Amino acid sequence: MIYDLHLKKEVKIYPRKDLKFWRIKKCILVQHFTSTTAIGVTIIKLYTKVSTEKNDFINFVLMFLRLFNLLLLVHFLFFWCHLSNSVVDATIVVVATNVTYQDRIAAFGPRLTDEGFSGYLVSVETIEEDNQKGCDILKKDVTTKNWIALVERGQCSFIDKVRNMQASGAIAVVVGDNEHNGLITMYATGDTSDVKIPSVFIAQTEYRDLRSHALIAKNPLEIQLIKDDLFQPLLDVIIVVILSPTVMMIFIYVLWRIRQRQRRKQDIAPQQVVGNLPTKIFYESKMQENDPQECCICLEDYVDEDELRIMPCKHEFHVACIDSWLTTRKKFCPICKRDICTPTEETPLLSNQEPSP
Repeated sequence: MIYDLHLKKEVKIYPRKDLKFWRIKKCILVQHFTSTTAIGVTIIKLYTKVSTEKNDFINFVLMFLRLFNLLLLVHFLFFWCHLSNSVVDATIVVVATNVTYQDRIAAFGPRLTDEGFSGYLVSVETIEEDNQKGCDILKKDVTTKNWIALVERGQCSFIDKVRNMQASGAIAVVVGDNEHNGLITMYATGDTSDVKIPSVFIAQTEYRDLRSHALIAKNPLEIQLIKDDLFQPLLDVIIVVILSPTVMMIFIYVLWRIRQRQRRKQDIAPQQVVGNLPTKIFYESKMQENDPQECCICLEDYVDEDELRIMPCKHEFHVACIDSWLTTRKKFCPICKRDICTPTEETPLLSNQEPSP
């Protein structure tokens, strides 16, 4: 809320954001999403081609994090390099037209409050024609109350301009650039504790436009100096940059789980196939010379009346042991690694055999 001197009441102003800043932020976000997606797609392609084992998945995740950290560093360097030359921290609003001008607050003097303040812009050259740059204290009194001095850069230091205008009765100073240098921060050497009024710097194009408005206005040109909140636009960039790798990691994890489930289904044998494998009842009296005497899965000796499952490769195991192995672990024989789901000439014959007495 700003107190309007003309309307004698508080009014709410919505300053226009710096378009250049928003273009940079948009560029950063687009580049960030594009690069992150490209890295994610590359990793997914490699991941699906190489393996889906847990160790390989962890290696790919670590590679993703390394690449993403490098990408993040490049983005932040790019962002701050552009930000230092383009972001403003204050706005001048012409009340009559609601036209806004971007400016930068000086490094010395009081800072603008969050509420800002308003006053009437006076181009110093209209008071003293030879003092356009504000390098001298005005000899003539300014009749406008709550006036803000508009001076041009050059001939003397920024701090001298502000001190001279403060001594002349100005409540703030707007310094306009006389070159195409863009926005700069006004600095001062030595003790500046005597400066009690704020000052801002505007670029040449904005200065000429604002000066033209001040010169042709029939009545004093009321303006408002408003502090811009840079934290909010930066916050959403930071949030997106931090959350995007998290989203990508969740996506990769979900993909890994799906692939693991598919892989598990491919690695295990269907219950129907396992049930069709022949069985027999073990009797020690019927053992032949080379017959195994123990189950290779549970490592327990066979005893009479144990039910054994006969694999296509002729290896035998406890029914409970081999059924659990085939339906939850692997569809291969634990001894010879033969796939029981691979059709052979013997498989249908084995499935039709009657259990041995």
